[in-house]
Amino acid sequence: MGYDRQYTREEIHQMLYLSERRLRPTAPAARAHPGHAISQHTEQRDDPFDRRHIAQDSTFASRKDLVLAAEEALHSPEGQAELATLNAHGTSSCKIAIQLSATLGKIKADVVRNPMARVGRRQVPAQGPAQFLQGVQVNSVVMIIDKLAASESFAPLHIQTTFPKDVQA
Repeated sequence: MGYDRQYTREEIHQMLYLSERRLRPTAPAARAHPGHAISQHTEQRDDPFDRRHIAQDSTFASRKDLVLAAEEALHSPEGQAELATLNAHGTSSCKIAIQLSATLGKIKADVVRNPMARVGRRQVPAQGPAQFLQGVQVNSVVMIIDKLAASESFAPLHIQTTFPKDVQA
């Protein structure tokens, strides 16, 4: 059985949980960042205003929203095609970016829009209050996934991150 298969909702939740704070397996140890889908992109994040260097930062309203988004991304035709690339020996990671369809309108996010200023060609944080929106509809998601173990194992994928990409305010 390859990586491009149907995962149960429980398997997806377990992979997210087991990937949390585990160093990314495909990066050199000195530069590997820990998995952070739950701690940085759900309601469990301590401070939604802590990333002022990003113009718009979104977190899923709940862990359930994260799991549902990951499920649709993994089972979508685009997701299955990306997961199929992991079956090759030379490929160790993939990125899935999809527009939601089955769960469109059901998955919610909280969004922080930070004030930015253009300095030369760069956008930098500006002074002023951030705009905070709660419970907005998520239209698309991005997942970054790495191979972890043989595809027959229980949790063969390391889910580095999953986050809302396009939201409707």
